[in-house]
Amino acid sequence: MLSRLISALLAASVALPLGAAESSEPAPLAARALLLDVVRAGDKLVAVGDRGHIVLSADGGRTWTQSLAPTRAMLTGVAFPDAQHGWAVGHDGVILATADGGQIWSRQDDGQGLDTVWLDVLFRDARHGFVVGAYGKFLVTADGGQSWTAVRPSPDEVHFNRITAGPDGYLYLAGESGTVLASHDGGATWLKAEVPYDGSLFGILPLDGGCIIAYGLRGHILRSDDHGTNWAQLNSEVKVLIMGGTRLQNGVIVLGGQGGNFFLSRDAGKTFTHWKPADFGTSVADLIEAGNNAIIAVGEAGAVRLELPKP
Repeated sequence: MLSRLISALLAASVALPLGAAESSEPAPLAARALLLDVVRAGDKLVAVGDRGHIVLSADGGRTWTQSLAPTRAMLTGVAFPDAQHGWAVGHDGVILATADGGQIWSRQDDGQGLDTVWLDVLFRDARHGFVVGAYGKFLVTADGGQSWTAVRPSPDEVHFNRITAGPDGYLYLAGESGTVLASHDGGATWLKAEVPYDGSLFGILPLDGGCIIAYGLRGHILRSDDHGTNWAQLNSEVKVLIMGGTRLQNGVIVLGGQGGNFFLSRDAGKTFTHWKPADFGTSVADLIEAGNNAIIAVGEAGAVRLELPKP
């Protein structure tokens, strides 16, 4: 049976019954409950998850404080283009915004999208952003979320699991049925890549020079050196769902997913080795660098700080 975390990420056909007008509740253990995404906001980390939980850390993930949100819906994605402006999205069509680094949040949706599941959000700056979700739903804004416009980057109504931006300005969408879409013009047009895999992909990690790493179900890892035109399969022998990835400042790539399994690359994604931390066996939805050879993994166990193995 799929875990709660995997069910949330694959989500999508039924919105949670929790009312859109409700607010999250103070929860002393919010940072140890189900969390689905984590990002950096200036010198802080911000993570979001179940029941509208939003938690912040100013010490590299060692301690966390909760910010209350105007929803109890599950939050699946969060983005901060700068230290102050942030957005979070999730079930029940919820879109939240903050202008003070995540302390106070307000609603930007109209409260009517109870059958909508948003799965990720990306903002290039404080005005230009994207929200993606189940069944091909995709919104864009050019005014910081004051208004949103629905667009169709693909005629296929697949679930868009994650949207990411590369250092060269390219945008990438990863989704079910082997979906990889790339945009070189800020999201105005999208080109579908021919991927040698037809299962769900949960993310794309852009590197340098047009190199990208895609990852998804059953240990599938794919690498392209030309924005997705050609691919090499680097599939792991550990056939677990891979859900999150990051590149550290020292160049090490870390992918993580089901059952606390991680995959490390020290050669720009050409090869990966399996890593299973001791005393950690819960599924991971996303991860981020925490400094001092450590990462923060968010997932079923909340936010967990892990020391990476030495080469």
